[in-house]
Amino acid sequence: MPFQVKTEAVTSGTGILYNGYAHAFGGMGIQFILMMGIEQGVMMLLLQRSGVWKRLRAAPLSRGVLLGSRAVSAALTSMYVLLVLFAFARVVFGVRILGNWAGFLGVCVAFSLMAGTFGLLIAALGKTPEATRSLAIFATLLMVMLGGAWVPTLFFPRWLQKVALIMPARWAMDGFDATTWRGLGFSAAAGPIAALLGFTLVFGVLAWMRFRWEAEG
Repeated sequence: MPFQVKTEAVTSGTGILYNGYAHAFGGMGIQFILMMGIEQGVMMLLLQRSGVWKRLRAAPLSRGVLLGSRAVSAALTSMYVLLVLFAFARVVFGVRILGNWAGFLGVCVAFSLMAGTFGLLIAALGKTPEATRSLAIFATLLMVMLGGAWVPTLFFPRWLQKVALIMPARWAMDGFDATTWRGLGFSAAAGPIAALLGFTLVFGVLAWMRFRWEAEG
């Protein structure tokens, strides 16, 4: 044969097959929650333009508390959306958590925190709300596409699977796939959880360092 074929198990058993509904709900949930993060960042830029953030500096609150409260608020909203989304998927489309429940909830929490700091990072790096929204949407769509939110990364070429490891969406998608249709244990979710928390830390620190209290110009 002109090529080599290797059999590799992607689920926890022979009776567990790929579930397109489970993957679709996970992927679209990731995509639209990241879109919510973009709107959070744009809203912060609008508040910055109006001078609200400048006035907030007069309050006896640290930079970390002011920015962190926005991230936590967005994370709680994201967590709620994910739980409602998968509950709807279970009732209407029969999507089940075939893997470890603690792993599934851990991925939900870690991704929600990452989405919250993602919005902060957009606000810290953006200059104007109009330009920031367009560029952020383009970058996010690329991230979710390369992260396997549209098509599972197991169908990607090997080199593209390696490139996708730098995308937060890839780790979130791996975590949701592992704990839903793949039916794997907590160990399969531990790596995505750790990676998402790592992205949360990096995004949060960068946002804290770069955030401007006043609009430029």
